[in-house]
Amino acid sequence: MDFYRRFFIIWLLLLLIDIIYATSRIQPKRVTAEYGSDLSLSCTFPEEDSDKTIVQWLYQNSTDYHSNHRSNKIYWRPLFLNSQLLTSSETRYSIQQKSQQTNDTSVTYSTILTLAKVTESDEGLYMCKSLSPKLIQMTYQVRVIQSLDITPKQIIIPADELGQYSIRLNCILTDNHTGRRHEIHWWHNNKRLGTNSNRHARITKNSTQHSFISTLFYTGEPANIAGSYICESDPLRKSVSVHLEANKSSGIILNFNKNK
Repeated sequence: MDFYRRFFIIWLLLLLIDIIYATSRIQPKRVTAEYGSDLSLSCTFPEEDSDKTIVQWLYQNSTDYHSNHRSNKIYWRPLFLNSQLLTSSETRYSIQQKSQQTNDTSVTYSTILTLAKVTESDEGLYMCKSLSPKLIQMTYQVRVIQSLDITPKQIIIPADELGQYSIRLNCILTDNHTGRRHEIHWWHNNKRLGTNSNRHARITKNSTQHSFISTLFYTGEPANIAGSYICESDPLRKSVSVHLEANKSSGIILNFNKNK
């Protein structure tokens, strides 16, 4: 029996047994995507034999999820079997696979699923499963928001300002869905900020019907305030770079260059 025929038989068995009715539910990792952006989900497995590595990507949208709860059955739609696309109705999905030597004896296999220009219809659960030589799987819960932004775009510090100075940044997450909770975290120069872990930082939270606002108050010498600030709703990140510049009026300007 040639390789392709065996591969096809294995695929049919997986669809009948492993895909349609999953035997257990795994606690998913929650990720946030911004409407219209690209989102990549990755899984990495130890690779013992590349010729025998079989990896599936499966999908369960919000409609499937609620139907599953009513019927007490767990149904997953197949997306990819290794690099083979299994749904012709969705062309915005792509797959990337690579192997990497981690040390003299170990090799890891990574598979990356990318969703182009996500919409609210992409919300749901995504699972990757390595079926040989042993079962390994990981699940993501994808939620789509309208936007994530940081304000203000510019702060001016007077040149004669001495000692401690404070800035205020707002990270605004807009979500058309009501009743959902979101976690927003702040970073300064690659260091996680928190009221309890950094005496220069104070973070407050507020929310409206469709917006979640995290406000960062940062206090310190002007030179210490400068740097990169990031607000994050995993894995979505928005950043501003803060620079000190002397202008013609002898002031110091902190310019915010917004990056996605």
